[in-house]
Amino acid sequence: MRSRLGKALSLLAVGGGLALACAEGDPVPTETVVPVEGGAPAADACAGVTCAGGQVCSAGACVSPDWDGDGDGYPASKDCDDTDPNIHPGAAEVCNGKDDNCDGKVDEGFDKDGDGYVSCDTPGKPKDCDDNDPEIHPGAVEICNNKDDNCDGRVDEGFDKDNDGYYTCAHPPVAADCDDNDATVNPGAKEVCNGKDDNCSGKADDIPAQLAGSLLAPINSHWVTGGAATVESGWAKLTPDATNAAGGLWWNASYVFDSFDMTAIFWIQNKADGADGMTFSWVPTGTPVNSVGAAGAGYGVIGLYGWSVVIDTYQNADIGEPAAPFLAVQNNVTGQHVLRRTIPNVRDAANHQLRVKLAASKLSVWIDGVNYVFDQPLPAYVAYAGRWGFTAGTGGLSSSHYVQNVVMTFPEGQGCVP
Repeated sequence: MRSRLGKALSLLAVGGGLALACAEGDPVPTETVVPVEGGAPAADACAGVTCAGGQVCSAGACVSPDWDGDGDGYPASKDCDDTDPNIHPGAAEVCNGKDDNCDGKVDEGFDKDGDGYVSCDTPGKPKDCDDNDPEIHPGAVEICNNKDDNCDGRVDEGFDKDNDGYYTCAHPPVAADCDDNDATVNPGAKEVCNGKDDNCSGKADDIPAQLAGSLLAPINSHWVTGGAATVESGWAKLTPDATNAAGGLWWNASYVFDSFDMTAIFWIQNKADGADGMTFSWVPTGTPVNSVGAAGAGYGVIGLYGWSVVIDTYQNADIGEPAAPFLAVQNNVTGQHVLRRTIPNVRDAANHQLRVKLAASKLSVWIDGVNYVFDQPLPAYVAYAGRWGFTAGTGGLSSSHYVQNVVMTFPEGQGCVP
């Protein structure tokens, strides 16, 4: 038995053959199939095709209304694509660029966000990569939002011009790049002292600077000596064992003295008749970097202004000093000791640790871990820009004064000088 398709093709009438059959009175075949050239898709193949004798067009061919070319149980008169058994009334609509259920709509239900793009590739139209957001679809303008707005498979292309892996918008948990023209500036960069916000924290040079200037060769270039001071074998010798001497060791950079935390090791010669003492000092910008102040009871700092923590090992009774040794907090402008504290003997040729901490105009001081001054307000203190260092002085009597292992820590930003 011939198939229905074979039967239809055997009844094919073309040109004058069909006219002759009609002229001779033969009946018009009920399943005449008239194909169109080119193999056009079923949905478009019937465009412009007119069928006679009650026939219908299916896939570009004129067939009987009852014809079921794809064998899906639906006749050509009801099946919108009689070449595909998966397409017919009642079929499940899938996202494929076809009208699967013959309701006159294509891929309904697969454009949930209503942006005109469905969630599958269709002929001549790529798929929507996010069918829940009408702002995201092929052809959309890419913006920096950590999304693939234009569905090209890339996220925020064009928003990392310096190619450092950070974008001009946040990609949680990664923050936004605050300078997309400089690959060294991004949220993952290390903050360095250069006047820039390297790590995009919103602050430039927000680094807790810890300055540990070596006094071993090669000596850190920031260290500068003044007066009688010299550097020997990792120690700064502030004064020799000589009378009327003054010396200083300064860190040659300017800082804002609001808060800091300094530790150092000091050593004072063991002499029964030694004098006078040494200081840790911070003095205003403008003071010559290699300068020293008055010797003797001036500790090598009086005359330079600013403030000092004094370690005094000799009593100058004529100016009202208490028995030595004592620790003093000194206003270098007036030479006044704001307070004094008795301390153990440190003129003993032994290493001692000094720690000085300033916190928003309140001063704390430790010697060998013992706290002698705690949160002492400095009268009328105003933070100022300046430099810091160590001084010492001798008068009619003498001792040598040394310092080493200096570590100075500033809070964010204050310790940075580009």
